[in-house]
Amino acid sequence: LENILIMFISAKSNLLKMALLFSVVVSLAFVASEPLRPNIVLLFMDDHGWGDFGANVPAVKETPNLDKLAKDGLHLTDFHVGASVCTPSRATLLTGRYGARTGVSGNFGLIGQVVELLFNIVSQGPESLHGIAQTERTLANTLGDAGYEAHMIGKWHLGHHPGYHPTYRGFQTYSGDMGCLDTTPQSCTSEDKRDIGAPACPALCNISTGKNGIPLYDSKGPNCTGHDCNLDIVEQPFNPFALNSRYADRAASIIKNMSRAKDDKNKNPLFLYVAFAHTHTPLAYETAFENASSRPGNLKIFGNTLAEVDHAIGVIRDAVDSGPGANNTIIWVTADNGPADLSSVACFAIGSPGPYVGAWQHSPGGGGGGGSCKTTVWEGGHRVLGVTYWSSVIQPGTVTDVLSSLDLTPTFAALAGAKLPEDRVFDGIDLSPLLLGTNVSIAKDRMLFHQDGGGQPAAGRRGKYKAFWSTYGSGGGGCFYQNQSHRWPTKNKHIQHNPPLFFDLEQDPGESTPIDPGQDIVDLFQKEYQLLLTNIQNSFKSYSNYSSGGPSAWACCNKQSPTCCCNA
Repeated sequence: LENILIMFISAKSNLLKMALLFSVVVSLAFVASEPLRPNIVLLFMDDHGWGDFGANVPAVKETPNLDKLAKDGLHLTDFHVGASVCTPSRATLLTGRYGARTGVSGNFGLIGQVVELLFNIVSQGPESLHGIAQTERTLANTLGDAGYEAHMIGKWHLGHHPGYHPTYRGFQTYSGDMGCLDTTPQSCTSEDKRDIGAPACPALCNISTGKNGIPLYDSKGPNCTGHDCNLDIVEQPFNPFALNSRYADRAASIIKNMSRAKDDKNKNPLFLYVAFAHTHTPLAYETAFENASSRPGNLKIFGNTLAEVDHAIGVIRDAVDSGPGANNTIIWVTADNGPADLSSVACFAIGSPGPYVGAWQHSPGGGGGGGSCKTTVWEGGHRVLGVTYWSSVIQPGTVTDVLSSLDLTPTFAALAGAKLPEDRVFDGIDLSPLLLGTNVSIAKDRMLFHQDGGGQPAAGRRGKYKAFWSTYGSGGGGCFYQNQSHRWPTKNKHIQHNPPLFFDLEQDPGESTPIDPGQDIVDLFQKEYQLLLTNIQNSFKSYSNYSSGGPSAWACCNKQSPTCCCNA
């Protein structure tokens, strides 16, 4: 293109200039149509509230690296996840599809955990034999088909047996803890046991509990290179104190060795997905972070954990900025759901939803009690931090439009020049025009739905209005403080609303007082809701199998040990 312009300037005849000008136009069109194919680094935090981020709440002092990333990139203040609990959220992230389409509605179990949810769905096993349906394609599959090197670190939670392990689902390497940590105490100190008999950290390698330890894998693909994936377990139970730094170091190494410079035609671009364990319980961190937070009392434990994961994000960004792909790498940071105010799972060891407290759910005249964050469709459950950074490409700023983790699959596919399957519906939108500045209003006035614990749409959002077709709270009892008081009342109503219950989030972010938005708005939401239900019914859907086995289905590195304990 540069040579054509030089020839144009020196050309003598107008005819030649016209021909050269045509060449310039064709060249520019060709350049514009070529996908940018950046390296993609996706960072996914766990049980992290919208209010646990200094760029959202300036009083939070433990997130300087996240805050700088937001300052240097795009700060997404109205960002949501596709579901508000571990497994379903990860499924929507990696497929771009609602749970009603993928069949993923609850958690897949790893080591004999049983949780009865509000919707009578048995979650977390016991000992799940399957995972996300094999008819669903992950983001790693999509990007891999476009020539990307796909690697994963951290919490997978979408199945651990053959056919479901990450190296069977498009990732070329996997290093992580695989499943959910809910069977562990709230933090790794003896006084923080959640119930009688709860083992101390490291978690669950205790024969008296009848449960095995949570494993740490180090696998290569495809398909665990053809052997039993249990042979790739390097620690069981893993060491929760060292986990965060282990993930950060692994990520930095992959980025430095594998990220591709923009003009490097001999290397494939990188897709790296890092799913942190922080700030999910148990809250464990290295001694260097013992006094990282100045929060009072038990809140300091959460603050220290938050500071440690923020440090890890800083390590990863430094690796990007100092690596070969410094100007050719997009970083996206978000979380799987809001704080875990689940009563029996976490008491003090949770973060903050900021102003999004779901007050109507707590009120005696409203929902009657229960938590309003993780597992719910209140804002505190699905509104999370959102930050994206791409040096020299994304202009710094703030985006207030409604965006979602559902959008990442179509967005990354567009940037990579990858093709999405045409036989199914995707529920996200391609945000690449917003990132590149060619259409900053692409998400304006979208309708976004939020799924309940059964995988069905229970709430919807458009502009300032939010509608609920059903309301419910999480937990409901079992979390006792020293004075034997519950965090939330045990009464927990599950209420259907027709017409839907409306809130104005601009005037009432705490969702405290229902409003009458006018019949036009009610009709619009009802129409969109029915269209979605019809579309789900009449389009391609998968069936994700939640059947379970016994101890033989455990992830286990040592069959000779009653609790599968080993340490490589």
